[in-house]
Amino acid sequence: METRQNQAADWNIVGHERAIDILRRTLAAQQVRHAYLFTGPQRVGKTLLAQRFAQTLLCTGGSDPQVAPLDPCNTCLACRKVLHGNHPDVHLIAKPPDKQAILIEQIRELQNDSARRTLEGRRNIFIIQDAQDMNLQAANCILKTLEEPEHDVVLLLTAPDAGLLLPTILSRVQMITTQLLTSTQIKNALVERWDAEADEADLIAALAAGRMGWAVEAVEDDEMLEERKSQLEMLTKIPSTSRVQRFDLVQKLGTDGEKVRSLLDLWLLWWRDMVLAANHCLDLTVNVDMRDLLKAQAGKIGSDEAERMVRTILQTMEALDQNVNTRMALEVLMLDTPMLKA
Repeated sequence: METRQNQAADWNIVGHERAIDILRRTLAAQQVRHAYLFTGPQRVGKTLLAQRFAQTLLCTGGSDPQVAPLDPCNTCLACRKVLHGNHPDVHLIAKPPDKQAILIEQIRELQNDSARRTLEGRRNIFIIQDAQDMNLQAANCILKTLEEPEHDVVLLLTAPDAGLLLPTILSRVQMITTQLLTSTQIKNALVERWDAEADEADLIAALAAGRMGWAVEAVEDDEMLEERKSQLEMLTKIPSTSRVQRFDLVQKLGTDGEKVRSLLDLWLLWWRDMVLAANHCLDLTVNVDMRDLLKAQAGKIGSDEAERMVRTILQTMEALDQNVNTRMALEVLMLDTPMLKA
């Protein structure tokens, strides 16, 4: 295990030792596939892992500059360019901020770029972030590249779950699974790498629920924890509000997909904690700074209703992934939320 931890450190990544070990074995055998899919929970570090793999594929700091080493050197020109996000042979494709999906035009641009010779490196690398956001036309279009890839092209896709992608895509990629980290891993990393105070690192590590990406954002953004607490206080008041007030809240939330998804992630963790609190497992809850409120609400709502809400929120997330009307999905969720007497 110590060896794998050292390898993760060489890749400048916290955790994901098993995934890195698989990728290093691929590099050692010089049998790099043309497409990989990195799966795992949101903000756990999938895109960062894909970027580090891209960096290693292009690194020229090994014993033979023409062959990718097992670990990135982090000092050669290629490594530095990838680290700074300006390597001409590494392309990031993601859903545009003003769109509901990754569009076919973006995939066609990818195909045009992949047909050209590399500008500096050995490979032309395309990272498709949140590949589940591709609309059906884009997903079908990417199949052509997966079926008939150029010899120097590597596609690196990320998604929370493989089941969100077409089976025809899954059959043409190598799966790399990432896992949630432990609170201890996150806390130690925040203290050692981000110079966080021990008390702050303790709280963030607990709230991160295994998501290193979330933890790093929280320690770097002073307002993030305050925003999270404000949002959570709003959500925890919903059971005590009327139906009219709930519909007013939906209107205030708007239809921004990223904002709504983030809110649902937060709410899901809250109701998961409610299940634990209702079953007298308060010490296992994530929202450690709001345990008194959790205990009080769980006593009134009960385990069965809390479990039902967890399922309902998951169904709402799935509906949004399938492009169901955001406002309608939230209104149904509000109606399904238990009602408590004030």
